[in-house]
Amino acid sequence: MKKGKGKPRERDNLSLKTRVAVLTESGYRCAVPTCRTILALDTHHIWEVSAGGGNDPSNLISLCPNCHALYHRGTIKAESIYVWKAMLVAITRAFDGEAIDRLLFLESCGKDFLVVSGDGLLHFSRLIAAGLATAEQKANNNWQLVTYAVNINDKGRQLITAWKEGDRTRLREVMGGPILEGRKRKKIRGGCH
Repeated sequence: MKKGKGKPRERDNLSLKTRVAVLTESGYRCAVPTCRTILALDTHHIWEVSAGGGNDPSNLISLCPNCHALYHRGTIKAESIYVWKAMLVAITRAFDGEAIDRLLFLESCGKDFLVVSGDGLLHFSRLIAAGLATAEQKANNNWQLVTYAVNINDKGRQLITAWKEGDRTRLREVMGGPILEGRKRKKIRGGCH
């Protein structure tokens, strides 16, 4: 250490309340969309403590030990961490806690793979209302049992792709948010409708 330089700030123990808030936000899973492990989770500081980052839940994200190590080795980019945190905040605030898993599940299914009754359709209502999934009536059976196929749509698929790639610019394009270009802000049109 050089003379005149203070000791780098050390990480404090996180309170139980803070840990629970961060774990709840991630659904008690790793925030990396291609991992999603539930066995063991670390709380990672997005803006590192040594650089002045605090213990507020907005600066914390749940990562499994493997993904945490991959980040510190440089395999996972800081940009990806920001995107994954943004997705967690957006989805868990806009939808219920299971929306992330439902969206990932729909993305993994082939067209018309998931056929549900009206009660099952309600589980996807927020994703459908947000324009990330669609429902199409498949059978009526004289109104005794109406069934619907639930599918992810193009906008939902683009959102998942941007999320998995950890691409902030692509995420903003899909969601229709502003992108900074120099000092000007440019509004990008939303994804597919």
